[in-house]
Order: sequence, then structure tokens, then C-alpha cells
Amino acid sequence: MAKKLELIREEKLYRLTPGKKKSDRLEASGVALLDDETALVIFDSLNLIARIDLSLKSGKRNRLFAAPSIGEGFEDIAIDYEEKRVYCVIESMKDTDGQYRGFVSEYDREGRFQRCERLETAFTSPNKGFEGLAFLRRGGKQYLYAMCEGNLCTDAKTGGGRIQAFIRTPEGHWEWSHELKLPMSAEFEDYAGISYRDGHLAVVSQASARLWVASIDEEGRNIVKGSESIYRFPAKGYCNVEGIAWLSNDMLVAVSDQKKKQQPDVCAKKDQSIHIFRLPAAD
Repeated sequence: MAKKLELIREEKLYRLTPGKKKSDRLEASGVALLDDETALVIFDSLNLIARIDLSLKSGKRNRLFAAPSIGEGFEDIAIDYEEKRVYCVIESMKDTDGQYRGFVSEYDREGRFQRCERLETAFTSPNKGFEGLAFLRRGGKQYLYAMCEGNLCTDAKTGGGRIQAFIRTPEGHWEWSHELKLPMSAEFEDYAGISYRDGHLAVVSQASARLWVASIDEEGRNIVKGSESIYRFPAKGYCNVEGIAWLSNDMLVAVSDQKKKQQPDVCAKKDQSIHIFRLPAAD
């Protein structure tokens, strides 16, 4: 049975984003932690990055930055803290060979666009590509973990989640390295976001409204058996959680997309928002 997350605080993004009002679309799709006090939030229909103070109060620290890219909007964001680089993943675009592939835009510490690199995995649809992104260093090498939205990296509803790992080449490209298969405990209808911290992986599903957490064996490149836990959100209104980021070993920051027309009205209460949750204490 899924355990319930504890809500610490939350706020609508338009109240925290300079120059925005209630009627503006802020379809949050990903979040990463710049530091323990600051979140970076991206949107799936805007080439902007919002800097949000985790007090979730309006103030001068909250800002919007332009994020030039070859596509419109992003699906997730990850940070290389050592080299102070920000990576934003574009779900899927038609490549020069006619195949649909995800792309990663890279920005430096000043927010300046550096490059946009393709990820080799091919998709059959522009709407079922990469939804999650995480960065990590291991053995002096740089990796990106890119999570497919659909099961088996297709439009399937079952079969299991898949994370494609890419390694940075000396030329700065991202070369496919290996695939991480999520166990049956994480078989959701879709996969919306991932976050990695200190050997722990968090995966959120928008359609299933669930959070899955497990430990990763980095040497074995697999999930540690028996480490998995599934969590549900505190109320029914969390219909569109699309981004997740570790704040500490037992706290996470999440962001929510806009309510869809076919969804019940209750979903509007929590949409286009930023939330901070705590994992419940172990039994």
C-alpha cells in the first residue's frame, strides 16, 4: 500500500514569478535545486527558467531568465554542480534523418546558451519522448539519465519504465551508455520526472499520481532489490505533478503542470504550483 507524503508548503507559481498573473500559463514540467534555498523551474511551452526561493514567498530573489533553445519549452532540468552547468531536455524533435529524438540544451553558470546536443534514442512520436533528466558523476565521467515518458520507451501503458543513460564524450556529445529498467513496483501509466541524490532515485508519474523511490547500485547499474517505496500525494488535487527534485534525504520539491480540460475541477487547486513534501517516517 502506498504511503502518504506530508505536505510542508506549496504555492501557485504565478504568485512567485515576477510579472506574471493568475491568467498566465505556467505549465511547470521540471525542477532542480540550485542550492538548499533555491529552485530552478522550467516549463513545457516557454523558453524560460524561473528562479524560485524555497520559502515560497514573493521577493527579489525570484526571477525569470531567458533560455534560448532549438525547440519550444522543456520537459526537465538537471544541474552539474561541479562545473556549474544547467541541462534542459527537449522531449522529442524530428532529427535530420527523419527520426524523432530528444535533445539537451546546455547553459553556463551565467545562464548563457552553450550548445544543444541530440540524444541517440529514437522515438515513434514527437509526444512520447523524454520526460525526466538527472545528471551524475561517477569515476570521473559525466552521465545524463533521461527517462522515457511511456512504458518501454514507446506509447505502451504497461511493460515498465526505462531510463536511458548517456555518457559525455571528450568532444562534448552525449553517447548512449546503458539502459536502466525499473522494476514492476514502478510500473505506472506514465513517467513524468526523475531526481537523483546520493544513490537514491525518485520517479514521479503524473497519470498514476504516485512517487516511487529506490536505491541505485551504481556499479551494478541496477535498482537495489527491496529498497523500493511508493508514495501517494496528500490529496486528490495533485493530478499534474510533473517534476521532482530531492531537497534532502527525506524531502522533495515538486512542480505541477496545468490542469487538462478533461480533468475534474479539483485538479485546478494544485496545478501550476510548486510543492515541498516530506517522506513519512519509516514504520
